Amino acid sequence: MKTLAVMNEKGGVGKTSLVAHAGWYLAERFRTLVIDLDQQANLTATLGAHMAPVDSVELFARPTRVPDVGRLTVTRSTRDLLGVEGVDRACIATFRDSPAAMAADYEVCVIDTPPALTNRTFGALLAADAVLAPVGINDYSIQGVAELLRAIKGVARHYGRPEPLFLGLLPSIFDRKSRRERELFESLAEQAGRLLFPGLLAKRDPYARAASDRAPVWAMKGSAAREAAQEIRGVLATVAQRMELGA
Repeated sequence: MKTLAVMNEKGGVGKTSLVAHAGWYLAERFRTLVIDLDQQANLTATLGAHMAPVDSVELFARPTRVPDVGRLTVTRSTRDLLGVEGVDRACIATFRDSPAAMAADYEVCVIDTPPALTNRTFGALLAADAVLAPVGINDYSIQGVAELLRAIKGVARHYGRPEPLFLGLLPSIFDRKSRRERELFESLAEQAGRLLFPGLLAKRDPYARAASDRAPVWAMKGSAAREAAQEIRGVLATVAQRMELGA
């Protein structure tokens, strides 16, 4: 099983929408586990039809196997996840051991993380084979990038493991009509060009509708949904290729 952690210290960058679509997309080809570590539980609401009888917080208490409920299986976020931040940091390694215990049960795991560098985030980093960081094209979102990269290196160094593959910074909720955002995007490309993911997700209504409809954009009708589907499936195809899924 290969594990992808999706993270950014800043909220509101389309992280949960990306993880939901990753779950739907990957489950077309692979036995897929999605772990919701964000106490806001938006992902849990969106993917509620695929919920396992296991809460995500249990993965920090002891190495835990999650029984599959189909091609796509999701562990539930609860407010109890906040308690993980007040316990011994041994829980970080315990969380790592949970996906490892399911190596034969699933082919791919996607982890949605909270918008902060916490025990939950560090656990996801320790378990991850690859990391993808969606970023909003604004000053405050971009400022958190350096801290995220330090965290990736720091966790690997502390636990004596190779760094996970950093897939890049994925510009998300990008408003092409905004002159300010276009200028910021150009600045980001100049400063961190080699760190940019080869693709982006524009600001589109179908992505917001996907959460309320609990269905991927490619299940919707209309030209706007078709454009969104082509865009996000292209991004996810690149993720799968670079993670060598199915190889």
